[in-house]
Amino acid sequence: MAHWTVINQTILNLHTPYNHVRTDYGYRFETDFGFIYDLTFIRYPTLSECPEYVLFMFNIEQVKKGKTSVDERIQLTIEHVLSLFFENNSDAVVVVMDSTDGKHLARKRLFDKWYHQTGKISIEKYEASCKTEEIEIITTLFVEKNNPFKNIILSDYYELVKINFYS
Repeated sequence: MAHWTVINQTILNLHTPYNHVRTDYGYRFETDFGFIYDLTFIRYPTLSECPEYVLFMFNIEQVKKGKTSVDERIQLTIEHVLSLFFENNSDAVVVVMDSTDGKHLARKRLFDKWYHQTGKISIEKYEASCKTEEIEIITTLFVEKNNPFKNIILSDYYELVKINFYS
């Protein structure tokens, strides 16, 4: 019977986010394969500096490398943390992916896939890109569909795109 419980717990763990701890700017979690990730929400300055909402930049940083593997629980954990954010905030989140390491298009595809898989119809996604002489920047904005400041948020977002997100 104990063996069945262990197997059952393993199967259950495959479909749940990793345990994560709160940090000053977001969350941290460690995978079963030794990777440690920080998921941060940093206040991002807008041109209008509208006091009614805050634009946060969402960042995923690999703090410690582990054993390479396919790990769907990373996606589940990131989705869970973003869901927590929108449950507790009426603000917006922007993800900025630049080409400095050449992985920006892969990151965009990953965020696209995650967004479509979650089925979160209450969250809208907007995309834009811009270029400087050195880098290409791809951005994704996530905002609640019924956010009362959505028009201001979108205006600020597209103004940031015009100025290459201060790059």
